[in-house]
Amino acid sequence: MNMNLVHTDSTIPTPAIFEGLNNDDMQRVQGHLRPRLFDRGEIILQETEPGEVAYIIRDGFVRVETTNADGTRTLLTFLGPGEIFGELSLVDLLGRSATVVAHCDTSVYGIDRSTFWEFLRVMPAMTYNLVGLLSGRLRLANGQVQALAALDVEARVARQLQVLATEYGTATPHGGVTLPFRLTQEELADLVGASRVRVNRCSPPFVATA
Repeated sequence: MNMNLVHTDSTIPTPAIFEGLNNDDMQRVQGHLRPRLFDRGEIILQETEPGEVAYIIRDGFVRVETTNADGTRTLLTFLGPGEIFGELSLVDLLGRSATVVAHCDTSVYGIDRSTFWEFLRVMPAMTYNLVGLLSGRLRLANGQVQALAALDVEARVARQLQVLATEYGTATPHGGVTLPFRLTQEELADLVGASRVRVNRCSPPFVATA
């Protein structure tokens, strides 16, 4: 399977972590990435386990989850093509902060810790990109905390759908927005910190039920 980062298909985004790299650097990057495929539902990263590899999504979507004290999982977010995950463990040398599961059949590139740090050292653009990505995720997390504290369930659902639509949505001819992955009411409830019953009362009809 062709897993090149230099795409001829404009629908496949250049991974944000590699934005601004020159052709020589991109060729060097491609020589060190390792393609992998994960089936729907397959665990890619396990929370608290040591992390030696980060992954960049080529195609598909993943769910990022954390485990609660009672053993249940809470869905934190979705990530899609061009996004990186697992990088925190490469930066802080600690265990994985969350579990990542393939939401559908997903293809990724793997990059190991030593290569990742070497690229950050010799490719300033990649370092700047990483700072920007981490900053953006922190802002989203802060917004989520603020929403949980200040908004009712209906407003939280509206906000979450707007975030997903802005990030991954495609406009329809009738003025709506479609998402490129299945989103159940249970998953939406997890994202906004509410029960499925409450979300069912205020979510739009395109949100699939499990």
